[in-house]
Amino acid sequence: MVRQPFEVNHAVPILDGMRAAVRQNSGDRPGARAWTGLVLAVLGVSGTSTYMKLAGTDPLVTAFWRLALSTLLLLPLQMWRRRDTLVSHGLVPKRNTVSETGPTESFCLRRGVVVFRNVTLLAGALLAAHFGLWVTSLSMTSVLSSLVFVTMSPLFVAVLDLVFFREHTSPLLWVAVAIVTAGGVFIGLRAGTGANLGNLLALGGALAASLYLIVGRSASRTMDPVPYNVGAFGWAAVLTGVVCLVTGRPLLPLSGTSFLWLSVTAVLGQTVGHGLINASLRSFQPQFVALMLLWEPILGGMLAFLVLGDRPGPAELVGAAVILAGLALGITASRRFAPNGSSDAEAQPL
Repeated sequence: MVRQPFEVNHAVPILDGMRAAVRQNSGDRPGARAWTGLVLAVLGVSGTSTYMKLAGTDPLVTAFWRLALSTLLLLPLQMWRRRDTLVSHGLVPKRNTVSETGPTESFCLRRGVVVFRNVTLLAGALLAAHFGLWVTSLSMTSVLSSLVFVTMSPLFVAVLDLVFFREHTSPLLWVAVAIVTAGGVFIGLRAGTGANLGNLLALGGALAASLYLIVGRSASRTMDPVPYNVGAFGWAAVLTGVVCLVTGRPLLPLSGTSFLWLSVTAVLGQTVGHGLINASLRSFQPQFVALMLLWEPILGGMLAFLVLGDRPGPAELVGAAVILAGLALGITASRRFAPNGSSDAEAQPL
């Protein structure tokens, strides 16, 4: 069997062979299926904070099991897609066929594996920091405040793009930053020391998530989202598990109730919720998806009130409304000045 000359740009399916699905043209209107997926994604992630509190486990243990179970759920799909792509590129023999890998192919494969490992390790470290900080904040402040502060990641991304990558943006972005800051200060002045520490931890979780999104934006242009998410989730689970063991927080045993709610968190919040967010980016602009996700603090706060009796104070409600208004303004401002082809800015949400 005569094989086609090997091309370097097809040698590494992890980097070049796997491409993100083609987005709909801007003139096309998303159909009912796309809208249903986006709504289900918002509903899925909105209940995550309540599910994790119902689990009743240590915050870092909760983060570990959420990430580990999500990785296990995605792993079979990743293995199937990886083999399918390798076969299509002639790097894995089909039935009753023999293929040889030349030195150039082997070098490119090794290089691709190293790059993939390093990128997913960095993403996993940032994701572990995000979940560790945010989940811990849930035990120190109200669910509403925690969700409002951790939802600031799109605004952080816009500011970091402006500072580090000199992206053009609207002056309204700085107005949005001022509004969000004012809302945060208002909550801080009315909250106690413990709640303020929880709010700061959630804010740190938002910053870690922003850096994770920036890494994911670059990775999404050359890596398939399924193996990328498996790698990032897997490394995050490993790093979080190591921290748990070092700090003496046992991962086992778990009660049946705890494991049930951790499984619900992994399935609805991480795998389904964030998986549908990824899918919705094929039909909607990322800024619109980010705007839709501002429903998460509202719906999540309502669910926590109904199920857990978590009652935010008047200052938290007013400050949250101010912060959400500032976030909406900031996302809208970044949408107006988004350069052509930047629609992948949030292509790897949490």
